[in-house]
Amino acid sequence: MKKRLISVVFTLPLFCIILLYDKVIYLFHLLILSISIFSASEIFYMAKVHRQKNLRTVITTMIAMVLGYVITMCGVNILRGDFSNLYKIIETKNPSMDLSLVMVFALIATLFIINMFKVNISTFEEKGRAILTAVFCFIYVGLGVWHISLMRFMPSGKYYIVFILLCSWLSDTGGYIVGRKLGKHKLSNSASPNKSYEGLVGMFLFTIPIGILYYFLYSKGYLVNILGHNPPNFSIEQIILLTSIFTLTGFLGDMGESLIKRMYDTKDSSKLFPGHGGVFDIFDSVILTAPISYYIFLLLQ
Repeated sequence: MKKRLISVVFTLPLFCIILLYDKVIYLFHLLILSISIFSASEIFYMAKVHRQKNLRTVITTMIAMVLGYVITMCGVNILRGDFSNLYKIIETKNPSMDLSLVMVFALIATLFIINMFKVNISTFEEKGRAILTAVFCFIYVGLGVWHISLMRFMPSGKYYIVFILLCSWLSDTGGYIVGRKLGKHKLSNSASPNKSYEGLVGMFLFTIPIGILYYFLYSKGYLVNILGHNPPNFSIEQIILLTSIFTLTGFLGDMGESLIKRMYDTKDSSKLFPGHGGVFDIFDSVILTAPISYYIFLLLQ
């Protein structure tokens, strides 16, 4: 717990500044891209792809993630050489990932090409696993995390991002506290043996009051100086429903990461942040919540 607190004290203020301060929007893009790349590299490491002489697959995926992110943010403007979205705020109601989805097939084709030579029976299975891991990283981690950036450029983007982070991270905290004190009935012995039904209930009991408090603060204008002059127009009933949905998606994302780590027999995705693990450990619940919440917000606005 002490290591966790130290990590939070040193990293959270910097994270919040980069996330919310408009004049360092280029650092925001660098942050989101770094989250996706570090998370992907941790998955590659857990899958032991680096030990199987498949570095070409790893490097190609990382290059594709950089290009994919730039395409995600710039959209069709990239065809005109306009990269302004990377260094200034341009609010838009309907940002899109159409071109980024094309990158998925471009990546798959490239991975097939670079792995089709010098393949024998003994390495065929390893290369196949590396390719599938690469595609999973690009789609799940890459496209998932990049929805945070698309959300940032929506009229109430900062409010949305803070909301999903509160739901994802505080639900995990509530589940941990309640589960540790009262947890007796295990949810799953295979994916995450430490999770309990009591902890799951604790997530909702913890996040719903936080969601209501957040609604009160932004609806009364107390967060205008921090998050901007375009607060969401949600009702209290919608906030309770959205908080419940994002708590559930955060839980599923956390369980999904537990399943991946159990599959590769590892405790943490890395040791980058003492007490927390790796980047994938920290953002596991956000990765699944970000795209789901983005399209919900897009419909509601």
